[in-house]
Amino acid sequence: MSLPAPLTSASHPLARQVRALAKGARQRREERLFLVEGPRGLAEALDRGGDPVWVLVAAGRVARAGIDELIVRCHDAAIPVQPVRDQLLARLAPTEHGPGLLAACRLPDTADDPHAAVRAAAGGPLVVTWEIQDPGSLGALLRSAAAFGAAAVLAAGGADPWNPKAVRASAGTIHDLPIARTADPASALEAVRARRARRCAAVPRGGADPRTLDWSGPVTLLLGSEVRGLPGELVEDALRVTIPTTGRVESLSVPVAGSILLSEIGRARGRLVADQDGPKRSQT
Repeated sequence: MSLPAPLTSASHPLARQVRALAKGARQRREERLFLVEGPRGLAEALDRGGDPVWVLVAAGRVARAGIDELIVRCHDAAIPVQPVRDQLLARLAPTEHGPGLLAACRLPDTADDPHAAVRAAAGGPLVVTWEIQDPGSLGALLRSAAAFGAAAVLAAGGADPWNPKAVRASAGTIHDLPIARTADPASALEAVRARRARRCAAVPRGGADPRTLDWSGPVTLLLGSEVRGLPGELVEDALRVTIPTTGRVESLSVPVAGSILLSEIGRARGRLVADQDGPKRSQT
């Protein structure tokens, strides 16, 4: 199997496209693409229906074990693979230390439609994140949402779920869930209110103990930013939930709080099962 000659120019259209996709949510929306990094990132996309459309690989790593197998898989799936001069790909990579491989995947159909995420959740748990600014925190929440049986995620403002840092932090689960993001809080609020489901707002104090609640049926879990929390119009008609702590800390980080609540929801709904080999996994 032959590959094209290595790309060497930073002004090549593919190189310019990578830089644009790495930096801007607007560009990702316009091109309907986002980046995944490294051999593991590409393997997860191939295994989980991530729909890669092209792959860039460092020319010096083409023959390495693992990468050569991925190239064959891409060839069999008619996904173009373009070698790139190693130093150039390292400069293009969003991470500080280049992973030797970048791939562009298609954005899901739900990406810009809050109502689509709500519909995808159906009777399961819908996670709504409000103005979470750190893409790493958002990606970690996506990972927990998939692990504990959430049906869909709606990101209202804040970081883009398809930011390279969020994609990395999601550990492949970016491909597992229906996800939408809107920069318009009003549209997110409209979609949340239109859903006939109990709304539960995570608050740092004064809420009910999540272990005492009935989590069956459609549930919308609202998670606000660590700085501003949730807006009053979301909290006022929602059930407030607070994770019990020893009181030695003022509050938990959003990924930690979200993971604890999602774990409790999954446990209460009977969606967590113990594997005979040891670790737990979430049923869908």
